[in-house]
Amino acid sequence: LAGLLAGALAVSLLRALRQAYLRIQRARDEGLWKRHVDFSVIQACVLSTEHLAALGRVEKRTLFVKPISEVFRNEYIQARVLEAAHKAAASKDPMMVIQLSEEDKWHVLNTCTNHISSLFAPYHIFFNEARRTKSYYKSAWYCFTMTCAQTEACGRWFITPLKPVGAGDCGSLRIRIVLVNEQELREIAEGTLEAPTTGMFNGRHESRWQICQRFAELFSRQLRRVTGSTDTHEDWGKNLCGRLGKKKVASNVRLQSYGEGPPGGYEPEDNSILRIHIPFPTSKNSCDRGDSNEKHQSSDSLGGDENVSRDVVLFE
Repeated sequence: LAGLLAGALAVSLLRALRQAYLRIQRARDEGLWKRHVDFSVIQACVLSTEHLAALGRVEKRTLFVKPISEVFRNEYIQARVLEAAHKAAASKDPMMVIQLSEEDKWHVLNTCTNHISSLFAPYHIFFNEARRTKSYYKSAWYCFTMTCAQTEACGRWFITPLKPVGAGDCGSLRIRIVLVNEQELREIAEGTLEAPTTGMFNGRHESRWQICQRFAELFSRQLRRVTGSTDTHEDWGKNLCGRLGKKKVASNVRLQSYGEGPPGGYEPEDNSILRIHIPFPTSKNSCDRGDSNEKHQSSDSLGGDENVSRDVVLFE
């Protein structure tokens, strides 16, 4: 009888603990929802300056939204990503990759590469076959990084004029994989692509433009570190992924410097972006006209033939 009572007491205690945990979890989720914080998913998007000069707009187009546990299945790296996101949100610098360690950056960005590349899976095959058959496939180079920021400026009223938002209008604080066309980054870094003198369309577009500017800073810095040139239109050469490789160091030197921080003058902003090659279908007419900007978009030290596969080998 005493054993039955003890068992019943233990079950009741466990049930009460579970209910308390669920109440705490619900309260936490409700608080995050009210503060527009959502770290349960990762959003991949493209930022485009197509309408920057004319309208003062930086367009954002969503590529996918996935649970963070689906993007980063390893619990250790998932924890590091969330930790970096919290640090970025607190620092007011949206570029969260600079908060990661040198080794973690590579694994995180490489994982993002796989998820982004899978969006264009058929195009990779079609573009690869363009070497042997006539094809209307072209390619472009994009760069991507990860951000964590919350837009608090107004701007949604234009989208929902029949239901204006209140004074607390703000976007969600979430982790994003942000892609920008490489040529646009070169032009922003060079200063030839600027916000219009009349100002940005609204506060939200101003925030996106600031992200593009910060992205361009990281891009030009990485290009300078890899090539040794200050020219924003410099070719990446054979370094297709744009990654600053590690210098080979003798094992005894590595052991002596263990725990003293990253070797070789490595800085947090290094390797915070990655390039990705994206093939896309086009029309016969556009192929015949050609593109004056293809020097960096498609050629990149591999000749002028558009129908040559330029897939990046990530594991160097």
